[in-house]
Parts: sequence; structure tokens; C-alpha cells
Amino acid sequence: MTTSTAVRWLALPLLVATCASTSGSAATTAGPAKLDEPALMEKLRGDLKTNPASALALAEEGEQRFADSPSAEERRALAIQALINLDRIGAARSRAFQFLARYPDGPYSAHVAVMTGVHPTPTGPGQRR
Repeated sequence: MTTSTAVRWLALPLLVATCASTSGSAATTAGPAKLDEPALMEKLRGDLKTNPASALALAEEGEQRFADSPSAEERRALAIQALINLDRIGAARSRAFQFLARYPDGPYSAHVAVMTGVHPTPTGPGQRR
């Protein structure tokens, strides 16, 4: 075997390893596939008690990607719960004021009010402010 043939045979494993690591890194740099909204909501609900930081991040991702979808009210209530679970009570109460102004009679309003001590402000004629 000539020297140039030996060098080619020795370089072949290095070439294969380089190609494999290059194709593998391309797949990892693309990042994980984003969850659709039902999957995101399911993961958010599941992470709420065990990993509230992840739940809050998922809620914020949902806000950016799905804004005013039909799940928005629940997602926002779950974000408030995640803040409470993270002992970020001030932030939870701030969001509760916004939440209750937007959804004063929504299905999650009573729960948000109980969790945070924030209650909807009456706004009709003859109501105190």
C-alpha cells in the first residue's frame, strides 16, 4: 500500500465522524419542534405544580403564539397560579387586576380572585368604585 492510499484509509473514519457530527449538529441547532396549542396547554397544566417556572414560560410562549385564542383566559389564569407557586405574589396580583378587568364574570375569575385576594371592581350605575 502506498503512502497516499494509507493516508486516505486513515482519513476515512475522520471524514465519516465529521459528516455524522455535522448532520447531527444541524438537527440540534434547529431546536425542538414547537408544541401546538392543545399540547402546550396540556404541558402547562401538568407543569403547574411540579415545575411552575416551566408552566410560566409555556404560558408566556402561548401568549406570544396564540394571543387571544379560545384558551387565552385559562392560560392567563394558569400563569397567575404559576406566579403564586413561584412565590411571586406581587406579580400574580398585578396580573389578577388585569385579568379580572378583562374577564370579570369568566369561568376562572372566582378562582383568580380567591388565589390573589383581588376582586373585580363593580362598574355599573349606582356601583361603588
